[in-house]
Amino acid sequence: MRPVLTALLLLPLAACQSTPAADPLAPLVVGETWQITQIGGSPVPESADVTLLRAETGQIAGRSGCNRYSAPVEARAGKLHIGALVGTRMMCPAPQMQIEQAFHTALGRVDGVLPTADGIALQADGETVMAAVRPAG
Repeated sequence: MRPVLTALLLLPLAACQSTPAADPLAPLVVGETWQITQIGGSPVPESADVTLLRAETGQIAGRSGCNRYSAPVEARAGKLHIGALVGTRMMCPAPQMQIEQAFHTALGRVDGVLPTADGIALQADGETVMAAVRPAG
């Protein structure tokens, strides 16, 4: 009787313990490139070259529509944290520059990545701000 009573008394305490958060970097496998297909609910034209690659542990890189970029990335308190972007500074036609600016803005907000049926969703405060798929080929 005593072991059962002890277990019943400890059950509420066990329920209050927090479970460890999943690794927010897990969907971004090192060496895997993603093609950004949507930014802020708008589709990215197929002609735009917007990619995301976890080049190595602690680093993301890719193309942002016109230029190449890289940034440090890490998990902090169960969320994804992307540091300051660095990149090339080429000028491109206005439509490409608009896509690039939208990408940089959205990427600066990203705090999580979730796998989806056809790729990944990059999220900010639980809202999808970008979507990506693996490039064909």
